[in-house]
Amino acid sequence: MDTEEERGIGGKKRAPSSDEEECDDKKQLKMQQHEKLKELLQEEPRQQHEYGGFASLPTDVLISILCRSRASDHKALRDTCKAFRATIDSDAYKGERATSGWAEVTARLISGEELYDRNYPDGAEDVSLSDGDVDENATEEERDEALRLKKSEKREEEIIDYGYVELGQLDQNYGWHDITYDVNVDGQCCGSIELVLVPRGTGHNYPFHEATDAHSSELQEVGWTLCDSVGRLKVRSIKDAELIAGEAGKGGFIYFKSVDISEAYRPMDCTNIVSQAVRSALAEPKLKGKWTLATTVSYYNVYMTREEKELKRRIDYDLGTQTDEEKERIEERFWECALLDTKTYLRVGFKQIPETVGPEKKPHRLFALPYFLNDPIKSFEEVNQTPLTEPPDLPPKPKGVDNDVLEAVKKAGNRLRSLLDSVRSARLELDKIEQNPPGVFAEMEGDVAEIRSLVDGGKPDHMSDEQWENIVAKCERFEAMLRDQRAAIHQVLQRYRDQVRNDVDVVIPRAIDSLKNEVNALVEKGGSIRKSYAIHCSSRLRLPQYVDFLLDLVPPEERARTVSGLDDIGITPLHCVVIGEPDIHDRDEYLGMVERLLGLGADTNVKSAQGFTPIGQYRSTISEKFDRIRFFGMLSGDHGPAEWRPFHRKMEGLLRPSRGETDADVEAKCAVLDNDVDPNAMDDEEGDDEDDWMDDDEEEEEDDDDLDNMERDGESENIEGKEEE
Repeated sequence: MDTEEERGIGGKKRAPSSDEEECDDKKQLKMQQHEKLKELLQEEPRQQHEYGGFASLPTDVLISILCRSRASDHKALRDTCKAFRATIDSDAYKGERATSGWAEVTARLISGEELYDRNYPDGAEDVSLSDGDVDENATEEERDEALRLKKSEKREEEIIDYGYVELGQLDQNYGWHDITYDVNVDGQCCGSIELVLVPRGTGHNYPFHEATDAHSSELQEVGWTLCDSVGRLKVRSIKDAELIAGEAGKGGFIYFKSVDISEAYRPMDCTNIVSQAVRSALAEPKLKGKWTLATTVSYYNVYMTREEKELKRRIDYDLGTQTDEEKERIEERFWECALLDTKTYLRVGFKQIPETVGPEKKPHRLFALPYFLNDPIKSFEEVNQTPLTEPPDLPPKPKGVDNDVLEAVKKAGNRLRSLLDSVRSARLELDKIEQNPPGVFAEMEGDVAEIRSLVDGGKPDHMSDEQWENIVAKCERFEAMLRDQRAAIHQVLQRYRDQVRNDVDVVIPRAIDSLKNEVNALVEKGGSIRKSYAIHCSSRLRLPQYVDFLLDLVPPEERARTVSGLDDIGITPLHCVVIGEPDIHDRDEYLGMVERLLGLGADTNVKSAQGFTPIGQYRSTISEKFDRIRFFGMLSGDHGPAEWRPFHRKMEGLLRPSRGETDADVEAKCAVLDNDVDPNAMDDEEGDDEDDWMDDDEEEEEDDDDLDNMERDGESENIEGKEEE
């Protein structure tokens, strides 16, 4: 039997290499399929003999001959005899069609009307006849017909109201299309493909992050990784692949949500059918010109069997009692299937997005631009030789006593961080109360001052002595209440001040001393500050108090590596500081921690596993912060660029690498803070009316229609002539 590696899509045979031979278990599975087919063929020997013995050929030979027939001939062949019917209906035959490249694969776009009928197989719901719909003397048949017509009318209304259109289902708020395909192999439906098409505005005014967030958490994560808040690209590898700069950063954004293909058509992990189905979906004529970037994340689900999926589900949710061998086997199978899915998309023409490769092993992210589809589908052998960017080799995770050191610092550090944040918040609140007394208190002071001014003015002539005495008594009573309120507030404030002072003078030093003693004991047992990444943890929590005494426990020859070395996730202590997102009230802590590490000799030139020096890591963090601020419409006041630029410039100056920035650093620049023009004003200059983006696609379609009409009228020649002039 010819495997996928031995034959290309066109069915031309190639010599197998030594590493492409079938595994014993896969051979056994294929033999079992053929044995089952033989049993079926032996049920009707008379018919086999009637056709000149052709139907009685060995199973392998019969499959090999029949699989070369066109799919349009299958019905006639099936009707010929039971032997042919059993052969064509068998999984072994489908597998041979798939692996040899003879199978005919198409992805059929499901229209909105068909989707509606699938979602509502019984028609429009809650439809009944009411008075006046039919005559009271109408027959049962007439009533049934009237009800059918009413359901049909309701169906047409709901198709429009629910957004069922030619490309599937249209979201009425953000304009994305949820698109569904049926995957047909040899004329039979054997799977489905689902994708979403998001229409980024050509004027860069489409609320991209808002739209992806509204669609699903899965799409939101993909959108935030690749694009900014209006859909412009953030990754260099895709920008470098563009034929025209900026073309992939606007227009239709496609994300493949799911691909599902029957197991019979992917025997021995054959990728032929899946790759052809994905290519067919992207090449759908109705999608032509509607997308500029397609992306996906490789997924295990496509190639796992039902049994494997169920076992993985049970392991993930801790259901049942699986052995360690089963868990190890299913974990290995998970990554094997994810890699197969990656190679499937590479065959279609997709490329890996290396910027998304982190320190941990994760499924690959891939992308395609429209012109990638101009090349034929690659063979499995070609993509097998395509190098993939994998997670880098990093220092090992802390173990034994080193891990005990890290856990001690982490646990105590989180408590201290919480305490420091509480102290900062209390001080801010105390300052606020002292500078701006509560509204009720201020109102009471005003009332008392007004009454006192009347009393000090003396008794009016028209007022009786009794009335005057009441006013004076009331004034004195209010003044006494005011004094009591002042004393109570002073007492509360003093209690808070005492608590803050006690935290600062007693609790915090005691916590630091306690950790010192614990870490000292662990170091005496052989624990290493460097190998435990305790400095990284302290830097992430912005605790210079810990860094100082921890470094005293590091041998002099290890200090440089401790302060500037990578940890098990590929970042240095400086990266650890700026990977956290600063707030308006804790910016000084970030600056202080960075300055402390630099004073200890931290190197600003060291690259993280993702290619960032500390300045690039800071830029990435602050850019994501402002993407969120812009997403929530908060680019003003304390969140505005003017408020943040002094801090930004200070951080840029401190973190600038002496040996120059990396490409990743340059890509991570924060456009809002590096541009002195207010971003809201920039949007206004671009004509960013609230719903302008909704008209972009319609204008493009109108332009296309006008051009088509001109060509039909023979006016295109005149246009070309004017262009030449």
